[in-house]
Amino acid sequence: MKDAIKNILVISFIFLSLVTRAESDIDNLTQFKISSLQVFSSFSSYIYFQGDDRNRTRLLNAMKRGDRAISLLPETEVELKLKWKQVSDYVNSYQAHSFDGVDMSLEGGWSILQGELTKMIATRDVTQAEGIDDVQIKMESILAQYMVYANSTTGGYGVSYGAIPLEDQIETMKKKLTDLAKRETQYQPLLKKWSYIQGTLLAYNSNVAPFVVLHTFDSMRKMIASD
Repeated sequence: MKDAIKNILVISFIFLSLVTRAESDIDNLTQFKISSLQVFSSFSSYIYFQGDDRNRTRLLNAMKRGDRAISLLPETEVELKLKWKQVSDYVNSYQAHSFDGVDMSLEGGWSILQGELTKMIATRDVTQAEGIDDVQIKMESILAQYMVYANSTTGGYGVSYGAIPLEDQIETMKKKLTDLAKRETQYQPLLKKWSYIQGTLLAYNSNVAPFVVLHTFDSMRKMIASD
């Protein structure tokens, strides 16, 4: 009888360990997805503002967050880690790039890497993120696409990697954030920030105030991180 109970406890412990590890892997993948989206938009802003110090710093900080996030993924994620290495190499290779007026050619290779990494993550994202994670993923996806369009108005590629129109994504984001703020009142200031920036995001095809958009997103990220 004692041996049977001992075996049950051992099996239960193993099962619990596997479940906990699986949940941890999913959470780490979610954080990597968020970090990679921040890198996408940051590189586009680096291009848009022609490599100025502010956006170079924003890009390098985003890369550091991405490096930390992917380091937490299992070693079995060889393909994903190799693709991230390509992204990192691409970013590093353009740190000494000298902008001579408008130069949008950088976004060609970047859009390919962006699409490849996004597809890889999508094949592993077997569960739907919830709550603030879901909101931040959609928030960062919108910014990444917004910055692509911002570059397209100044002669860039304007590559769209999403089938859902940006207007629809922005409207969905407003509804999700409104519902979240009703359930969890600490997110009401985040909703106010989104309401402030929504009109500017909707004017993406007129290239209105990317600086304001990026600054507001930085503020919203700090709000999320502080919770």
